[in-house]
Amino acid sequence: MTNSELPTPNAAEPTRGRPRNLQTHEAILDAARTLLRREGETRFSIEQVASAAGVSKASIYRRWPTKGALLVDLYMEGFSDGVRQDARSLRSEIRRYLLATVERLKDPLWRRILCSLMAEGQYDPVTSDLLRDRVVGPRRAAGLALLTKAVETEQIPDNLDHDLILDLLFGPLWYRLLFAHAPIDDDFVDRLLKQVEPILFPSPSLGSSTTERKLT
Repeated sequence: MTNSELPTPNAAEPTRGRPRNLQTHEAILDAARTLLRREGETRFSIEQVASAAGVSKASIYRRWPTKGALLVDLYMEGFSDGVRQDARSLRSEIRRYLLATVERLKDPLWRRILCSLMAEGQYDPVTSDLLRDRVVGPRRAAGLALLTKAVETEQIPDNLDHDLILDLLFGPLWYRLLFAHAPIDDDFVDRLLKQVEPILFPSPSLGSSTTERKLT
């Protein structure tokens, strides 16, 4: 065997550390987060992310077909709604459920991402579907499961419109996010729940409790 036929040293050895694809993926997400914090959503673009991450635009589009898809992954990264379906107190779990979103939106980065998604979704059907299916849909599913469990455990009446209840809980949050006319904080959640609780937990004197309906 001649020298030219000898195998290249280490050619068959596996790459140590993180796989290159994972490194590229994380570099893109890191660059996107940094750009959003520094520039805001109005100047955020795939071109900027590619340049900051040191990758081609094609590398980004292979992973995220649109800017909206990248923003959705950024927003949902590490997100946990904190809802425990086996909780005995619906009051405490509804508060936990709302605070999961409120806590995330206290960070300007996540507010920018969600605002960008709403804006992008107005003219991009793909982003609109992603926002509904990846962000809004799972949160509503968790809320619906929570309300269904509360009915089964007789914590709330069984004749409530659960979809409308979730609209009442999240509508004010989206309104404040859209117009930024008032803060989104813990006090907002407590005040909101104070208004919604009479619907969820009507006074027995009104004859609306589950127990009274069963006795009639």
